[in-house]
Amino acid sequence: MINRREFVIGSLMLTGYAAMEGSNVFALPVNDAKVKAVSMKITCTMEVLKPPRNKNINIWTPIPPDNSEQKISGLSVKSRMQYKMTEDISHGNRMLFFNTDKLTAGETITMKYTMVRRTADVVEDRGERPERHLEPSEWERWDDNIARYVDSLVVKESDPVRIGRKIYDALIDSLNYIHEACGRGVSILMFEEKIGRCDEFHALFRSMMMYKKIPVKWEQGIALPYPSVIKKSGEVEADCINAHSWVKFHVGDNKWMPVDVSEAKRRPDLRDFYFGKLAANRIKMSNGRGITLNPPQKSPMNTFPYTYAEADGMPLIYGHNYKNRMKYEAVKIEA
Repeated sequence: MINRREFVIGSLMLTGYAAMEGSNVFALPVNDAKVKAVSMKITCTMEVLKPPRNKNINIWTPIPPDNSEQKISGLSVKSRMQYKMTEDISHGNRMLFFNTDKLTAGETITMKYTMVRRTADVVEDRGERPERHLEPSEWERWDDNIARYVDSLVVKESDPVRIGRKIYDALIDSLNYIHEACGRGVSILMFEEKIGRCDEFHALFRSMMMYKKIPVKWEQGIALPYPSVIKKSGEVEADCINAHSWVKFHVGDNKWMPVDVSEAKRRPDLRDFYFGKLAANRIKMSNGRGITLNPPQKSPMNTFPYTYAEADGMPLIYGHNYKNRMKYEAVKIEA
């Protein structure tokens, strides 16, 4: 089965040399670990490149959630196609759904909004059922080798935070990060090959924690430049290279601790920070893996960080049939 994440090999992220607030450059350097919030104006565009002919085309675009870590306001959509807002049953992801039998080259779907993204910390969620996050997706199984490794690492430890830190440190020390290739986030392959991107890091972390009966949430979005290097405005391609995942594990009393293992690997200076916090250089788009969209798609949906499209049930090819762009304008950085 064709997987949209396998279509793209590319390069990522725009960086600059000055963080901006309004029209004024910060006079002092920005410490990424000290930033409290980032305000941005966001424009997400799907552009049709080579449309399929005489096909029934379905398009799903994620709507970023509004919560305590991420405030979304002023949402607007521009498209010649009619659409409806829907929500998937299992994960609560909101989306725009478009259906058409005709696309033209150069046609676009544009979503605009303002986002205030706060640095994330341990959060309380009394409406969540932790046990539902003990169910691995098809990509997050563990075998006897993983089980033996975790048992030898954790030994008799029972505290979720201490177990999480042991696994977190072990993965950072033993795995290698590669940015230039898209992966599928398969735990067993990552354990064997020991090289991958964010999805591979977090699939293995999640599998190891679930093996120890600790619930772990999966969150997915788009990575943006760090506050310390962001320009006043810029653009990233909203594809699998710029997609980014992170996780939160249950520490008891309805509290969830955020972890970003792959960014801790990339940024050794933020190793302690990323065990319990998340920097604000991201937009959350969806929850969970193995997602069934609304209405359902035909092909398996690993994650849902950006616009996805099918023609007669077959995924459109990213970079051939269409592409996604995300433009940002940095409005304010609160440090």
